[in-house]
Amino acid sequence: MTYVLDFRGASVGGPVLPGQLVEGRLNALQVAGDVTFLLHGFNVDRAEGKAGLKRFAEHLTMVPHHALVATLWPGDHWAGAFSYSVEGRDADDTALELAKFIYTNLRKSTRVSFATHSLGARVALQVIKLLKPYGFTFTQACLMAAAVDDYSLGDPAQYRDAARGTQRTAVLASRQDLVLRYAYPAGDLFQSWLFFGQENSGQALGYHGPKTRRSQSAPGQVVHTQIADTRNAGHSDYLPDPRPTPNQRAAMQFANDVLSGRLSPRYP
Repeated sequence: MTYVLDFRGASVGGPVLPGQLVEGRLNALQVAGDVTFLLHGFNVDRAEGKAGLKRFAEHLTMVPHHALVATLWPGDHWAGAFSYSVEGRDADDTALELAKFIYTNLRKSTRVSFATHSLGARVALQVIKLLKPYGFTFTQACLMAAAVDDYSLGDPAQYRDAARGTQRTAVLASRQDLVLRYAYPAGDLFQSWLFFGQENSGQALGYHGPKTRRSQSAPGQVVHTQIADTRNAGHSDYLPDPRPTPNQRAAMQFANDVLSGRLSPRYP
């Protein structure tokens, strides 16, 4: 079955609330050997997030032994996609609450993985960064169309420690993703101004994979698969629709390969 963990309030958008397991039994989750948290991106409401992540879980056929947790967080806003510049803070607040949930309810020996889309990558990486010093075991981080900076996996001030804290961090990227190509740099620049330089501006990891900045390269645990431009894979070509497209099916194959530990994940 798929568990559902909810960090949302009753309304659109924030605030982030402590996690509530609204589907599935907590005692069953606590004894699972492998737990994978599925995370949607921003501009996704509760109903859409729940339905999309449950479909995602149904396609993860290669990891039937994993407890799959659809994780809902308030990355949406009445302004729709224009809210991106302020959603990073909600992602970080969600990461803190998810870290608390894991710390309180899971054993340190539990093998924890993540499969994410868009800004959900920020939530996952921040959780790993927060909990790795406490001895938790993180196996796979599958980051699809990741809306974090392209150099962040090599930056000690961002997510280098998180990438080092996994057995593998697998990045799936597309240069045909117009959201990451145009909206991400613009939103990141505004976010940097909005928070007085506390945020960085740049290109997205999910656009062209990890890049080196100031001689800081991503650690060896990071692998990168670049989708061919001829596939024309956009930002919505990852999590499956009710009738998945070929690109969405390929993304599901990639996620299955990553989470099952396949040496070379495929995007067929």
